[in-house]
Amino acid sequence: MSYFTQIFDLPILNLEKELGNLIESKKIQWHNSNQICINTLPSHPDDYLIGTGSLMYDWENKKRIEKSDGTVEYEVPERTNPRHESDFSILCTVFKDSLFEEIYQSIQTKYKLGRIRLMKMKPKTCLSWHMDDCIRIHYPIKTDKGCMMIIDQEVKHMPANTWWQTNTLPYHTAINASKIDRIHLVASVLE
Repeated sequence: MSYFTQIFDLPILNLEKELGNLIESKKIQWHNSNQICINTLPSHPDDYLIGTGSLMYDWENKKRIEKSDGTVEYEVPERTNPRHESDFSILCTVFKDSLFEEIYQSIQTKYKLGRIRLMKMKPKTCLSWHMDDCIRIHYPIKTDKGCMMIIDQEVKHMPANTWWQTNTLPYHTAINASKIDRIHLVASVLE
């Protein structure tokens, strides 16, 4: 059984160029979490950062704990009023009339969605070993052969401009062992 399933019925678009244009025109910028959310809350139609980071954990207020053996651990508090994936129900206004709107509409016709985020990983970085509460759809925008995702014990490189459904309910991580930024469009699927 594979945790990765390639999807062939969604559009292939040059999102790297579109993203570059939006950043160059200063309509958007990367948040310190290296995420941009293309959909948002109806109460915040212009906010492309409100959906970034963890909905459950407040990583910005993590507490560093130095252990007696010299190692360091982090305690990450849960949010007091977490939002839910289903709360992110409209396209953020900054993405109107862009290829991201086209992608958003295409994915919505096939899936019930939560957040759709642009996620950037810096070179030589790795995510924590964690579980998600729903499956995800990935569209690698910028990648390299040193960029891989590991779910349970299965390792996969997803080439640029391909669509993948990933079962990220088991423990998993992503690594960028390359020398360039890795950028994926990642959609949370609620059903």
